[in-house]
Amino acid sequence: MPCTARKHVEFGWVLLTLVTMLFAGALAGCASTPWSSESSSGKAGGGSQMRPTAYDFPDVMIPNELELVSGSSYVFQGPKTKAGLLVFKGRVETRSVVDFFQTSMPRENWKFKGGFRYKRSVLVFEKPDKICLINIHEDLYYTYVEVYLTPVESQV
Repeated sequence: MPCTARKHVEFGWVLLTLVTMLFAGALAGCASTPWSSESSSGKAGGGSQMRPTAYDFPDVMIPNELELVSGSSYVFQGPKTKAGLLVFKGRVETRSVVDFFQTSMPRENWKFKGGFRYKRSVLVFEKPDKICLINIHEDLYYTYVEVYLTPVESQV
């Protein structure tokens, strides 16, 4: 009987060690971000990290963890202007999405004009010829990002 009890204790330690290693590996994976300072600008970067995507607005980068909700999106394109709403969803934290846009938009020459955050985060950016409003909110399963882009009055 003592031999069986000893085997159970040894098995318990082996199992605990495996679970700890798996948990530590999962945490290490969560700690890394899918974009780096090189890749979010759209320029050649190193490594295997995925670059953000521009979709219909080439100067508004979108994290790859977000997928386009085409049924809720629309884009108008005229001879001199492009405007509209792009809706994205993904299993990401709101804070990381806010941080992403606050870092990537200035790299694309957008000026941060203001915003607010927490339950619903809104960021407002401006260029001489257009305005971009980014609305970020969560529901039970997903974080939604709405990117509104419109020309300024003189460009309409």
